Amino acid sequence: MVFSLNFSFPRLMALAAGTAGPASLSEAELAARYPVVGAATLLFLGVGLVCDAYLVFRLTRRLQPSATAPVEPLLRVEPKPWTIHDLVFATGVLIFALAVANSLLALALKLVRTDDATPWSIGLEMLLYIAGLFAMGVFFRRRGSGWKQAVGIHRQSFRSALTLGTIFFFAVLPPLTVVFVLYGKLCHLAGIDDTPQPVVDLLVFSDSRVVVGLIMVFAVAVAPVGEEFFFRGLAYPALKQRWGVWKALVIVSAAFALAHLHVPSLGPLFALALGLGLAYELTGSLLAPITMHALFNAANAAMLLYVRTHS
Repeated sequence: MVFSLNFSFPRLMALAAGTAGPASLSEAELAARYPVVGAATLLFLGVGLVCDAYLVFRLTRRLQPSATAPVEPLLRVEPKPWTIHDLVFATGVLIFALAVANSLLALALKLVRTDDATPWSIGLEMLLYIAGLFAMGVFFRRRGSGWKQAVGIHRQSFRSALTLGTIFFFAVLPPLTVVFVLYGKLCHLAGIDDTPQPVVDLLVFSDSRVVVGLIMVFAVAVAPVGEEFFFRGLAYPALKQRWGVWKALVIVSAAFALAHLHVPSLGPLFALALGLGLAYELTGSLLAPITMHALFNAANAAMLLYVRTHS
């Protein structure tokens, strides 16, 4: 589960207007009502441009030969001891497990006749993510690789990977904003309504503190780890070994976007996934995209909660 791209000020303000009631307010009036969100958005984009310049400078230096040190490799995701056939099998098992778990939950809720199934659904999905992480750990070990070596966490210190992940998070925001604007215009021309993801509606409109708390924990802690382990940690190396870097990045990014089943967010999520994949490839450590993913979800959730409490 990933929040759709809410760094676009107009979309976030439109959602806020729906919460507050006066949906006919202009964007200028909405910006005046929520100046903190507008200022935060501009600040994040400004920092993002600085981080973009820093990354370009750093990558340029990495490619330049030096008299004292050899040229560092640009791409750092090493070959892994699993293939695309293993990936297909793992994906099939995952889909089957999700179908069985959701069916059992639906049956249990029907027998219990609870008024609100949302907390149970979110809790079940969290447990499935955690179970999936353990299953991937077992898979890596059976392939003769510890989980740290399998996803490159051993390549860099924890602090270095977190720092680079934070830089990549800010750096991806300006291009994401451009993609959001262009994709939004395309959706408008195609007659596709610009509706938020269901989880965003829950976070903004739910009266249950339990539901809001579960969404926050899931979005910031559980989903980034689980999704990055599967899409970037497991799927990307297998596809890279079969089709090369760029085809693998495109395929994994498309799968990541499609998995969220939300057409208005497909373009931005695809662009975000490309950034996550590049962060993994350029650092060699899965901690970098995990940090990016967690910060992205946390920033979106924080903005939505601010709007919720000030509407």
